[in-house]
Amino acid sequence: MATSTRGSSVPAAVSSIIVHNQPVYACLKQKIVNYHALATVIKPKVEKITGRRTTVNTLVVAIKRFSDSLEHERRRLEQPVSTLKDATITLTSDVADVTIRPKKSDFPEILKRIIDISSRLDESPDILKSSNLIKLVVDEKEYKSLFRQEFLKKGIVRELTGLSRLTIHISSDAQGKDPGFPLFISELLYHQGINVVHSYIDEDTIVIVEKSDGPRAYEIIQREIMSAEVFSENKKVRKNVTTK
Repeated sequence: MATSTRGSSVPAAVSSIIVHNQPVYACLKQKIVNYHALATVIKPKVEKITGRRTTVNTLVVAIKRFSDSLEHERRRLEQPVSTLKDATITLTSDVADVTIRPKKSDFPEILKRIIDISSRLDESPDILKSSNLIKLVVDEKEYKSLFRQEFLKKGIVRELTGLSRLTIHISSDAQGKDPGFPLFISELLYHQGINVVHSYIDEDTIVIVEKSDGPRAYEIIQREIMSAEVFSENKKVRKNVTTK
């Protein structure tokens, strides 16, 4: 997989925090959350993710927009998602999800060093960055043998191991047309009792789950891909019948 980078906007940070806090997410869907109170609570975490200060009013707007999108997302769960047509999925077990927060002066050199090491591997890890941190999703053995010791004293603040990575590659025609797609996948898995540890989006959608949940999560998403194919074919048949 190609190495990639990305930044985090305030709406993206708000979305990620809510999606990965199931009680808050459920209450927001039921419209029993005070937006101002929630904005106050998540403000420090949003600022930590984005690397810049924000205001409660800005967060209230982001939360409101996210809430407004939930009804649309709920309806989408009732039928296959067109985005999944022609999609492929791979499952990789025994991966590590690592957060590095280097000193500002060390940031460029550390990022360059990570990319240099990654370029020598058979399968490059996923590298995602914001203004003040680097996320690394990598084979656990390679992390421990090639990355951990070198960067341990340079800003590793969190490391999660014993995980599985689901990589969903959607068709080029569908890329960029559905910004709510990672949310759909997260909710799809939540409804099946699978907790999403993290999800990232770039050219591919990357979903991190516990290793024990990996095979079942793969089956759920693969089944949804197959349903999307059937839905697309049925739609073509109905269109042809209508036009005759």
